[in-house]
Amino acid sequence: ERYWSPGVMRAFDSFVDDLSNWYIRRSRRRFWSSDKVALWTLRHALLRSVQVIGPVMPFLAEFLWRRLRADEAPESVFLEPWPEVRPRDEELLREVGEVRRIVELGRQARGDAGLKLRQPLRRLVVEGAGPARRHADEIAEELRVKEVEFAPVEAMEVRVKPNLPLLGPKLGKELGAVRSALEAGEFEQLEGGGVRVNGHELRADEVLVERRGREGWALAADEALTIAMTTELDDDLRREGRVYELIHRVNTMRKDAGLELTDRIRLTLPTSDADLIEHADWIKEEVLATDVATDGGSEPEIAKVS
Repeated sequence: ERYWSPGVMRAFDSFVDDLSNWYIRRSRRRFWSSDKVALWTLRHALLRSVQVIGPVMPFLAEFLWRRLRADEAPESVFLEPWPEVRPRDEELLREVGEVRRIVELGRQARGDAGLKLRQPLRRLVVEGAGPARRHADEIAEELRVKEVEFAPVEAMEVRVKPNLPLLGPKLGKELGAVRSALEAGEFEQLEGGGVRVNGHELRADEVLVERRGREGWALAADEALTIAMTTELDDDLRREGRVYELIHRVNTMRKDAGLELTDRIRLTLPTSDADLIEHADWIKEEVLATDVATDGGSEPEIAKVS
């Protein structure tokens, strides 16, 4: 009577997105290393999720189960006892959720500024963060910034306009004076998103607030968090950006060549690119290359290590 497949699939789709776009991506280096815990956790999550979708997608669940199960496990997913539900760690979920919101805002700010994620930036300022403060290193790595600071965002311009359909009838003849004061920045921001101007307290829905980063900054915000990122690039940042571009290109070449995630390669770089050759050790680590050679070509080349 309570069978409702759309709800199951929406939850499953959200889980798969979290698993692939956060856990797997964040654990890539752990998969490469001798850390078996990361692989065990991934396999456990996949097996349990396959069980859960069994009633909704039985053929896919059976197909995946037979490829993931241990030798001693039942041959069919439908012979395995239903997974037991464990209590959710709400505090941990809130903590990681805040980290991910900061990362999403950072990506939004980069996009608005026309800066690829592969281009490192110097500084990120985060206002309104709570438990995410413990994860500054992870945030810096995700957003490719050198420094993360948790402080009020000062590199911001706030422009407020009246919501005319609401304030017109409310203020009448005073609307013009209020509009002028708002345009001149002569207002006080209130908790909850409202403002005080010319003796009037206006609710958040009665004003239209636009936040912009000052010159040299990119800005993004949601209801609780505001972030600002520096957008100016120096020579060191540009050089590092070129290395990340190469790493992305080589990993795309790996994918196009049908290589497995853990396959090792030999990488050949053109000798004309001194910046890339200088960072050969870093590049080797990121693309799983056993060695980096140089030749007189103009393009990088890869070869699988047999």
